[in-house]
Amino acid sequence: MLAPLIPLMPNRVRRNYLGGYKLDELENNPSPCDGDRPEDWIASTVPAVNPGLPSIPDEGLARIETPTGESLQVLELFKKQPVYYLGAQHVRRLGCQLGFLAKLLDSAMRLHVQAHPTAAFARKHLNSPWGKLETYIILALRNEENAHIRLGFQRPPSPQEWKRIILEQDIPAMDACFDRTPVRVGDVWLVPGGLPHAIGEGVLMLEVMEPSDLVVRCEFERDGVVVPPNARFMRSPVDLALQIFDYTPLSVAQVEAAYKITPQRLSVCQELLIGRDQTDCFSVTRLTVFAPTNLSPSGFLRVGIVAKGQGTLTMDDQVLALRPGIRFLLAASAPRGELKSCGDEALQILVCSPGQTS
Repeated sequence: MLAPLIPLMPNRVRRNYLGGYKLDELENNPSPCDGDRPEDWIASTVPAVNPGLPSIPDEGLARIETPTGESLQVLELFKKQPVYYLGAQHVRRLGCQLGFLAKLLDSAMRLHVQAHPTAAFARKHLNSPWGKLETYIILALRNEENAHIRLGFQRPPSPQEWKRIILEQDIPAMDACFDRTPVRVGDVWLVPGGLPHAIGEGVLMLEVMEPSDLVVRCEFERDGVVVPPNARFMRSPVDLALQIFDYTPLSVAQVEAAYKITPQRLSVCQELLIGRDQTDCFSVTRLTVFAPTNLSPSGFLRVGIVAKGQGTLTMDDQVLALRPGIRFLLAASAPRGELKSCGDEALQILVCSPGQTS
């Protein structure tokens, strides 16, 4: 199968929090609701880790539908034609792994306070080449006045006190360590490894991160959702897991100055949201299309997610209808294409790509 443009099937994944109403809407579900599958893992080559839940084979691994109507894992597609889809340089560096994980995430509740290891910590202690630096692009909010995240300690405890707070589940003391950081549609945020954080309720975002599922969860229960013991500390000793935390005191203003990213204008219709200044694992750009626009060949794989508007993407004899929520792959070997917007609203597409080394 050598198709330069491939639509992606929905890939909903179970998590230990509730949400997904907005994802149901994107998928045109006639009865949208919140549930235990609040994330869609886009073009994922990473299996989901869900300790305490019944096993689902290959959960998290994205699939496509072939022209013959068969279902095929994206990872298997890459293995069949690695250079065509990923590019020779990527294959030499990472093999058939995508090298990042992109998710659509819709929260109905505030998520559990948590943090992720840096890549250096993961390599040294967890036998993983990846940590879990995250980035957030805010797409929609259920309640704009209340929309927020927790990011960094505003009033950090000592490491000994933080351990006590977590083990005793002293939630009032935990809450006292944080203030709310407001978020708005269009915001771009960086969450490096070690920084404690929690996504607030009612936030739909594109989350792009290093491709791991390593997490230390500090709250063991929220809104009746319980995190099982083997999902709390990365299956590591508690004292080792708690070494990942960054205890730097940060006011909300300092959080915004350090971790709210200002997009960089690349052209009339293209902005760089995440690039080498933030991470060498992936990049994210935003295309805003009003008039017919050429999509040039790139030599590396691109994953597109439609954020706003309607239109079409034409490539060779393929024509893909675009609307919010549509996701697609562009092969590294894809030729020039054309984007067209339909209607009065601009067509906006978020494009994620693996990090480039040259």
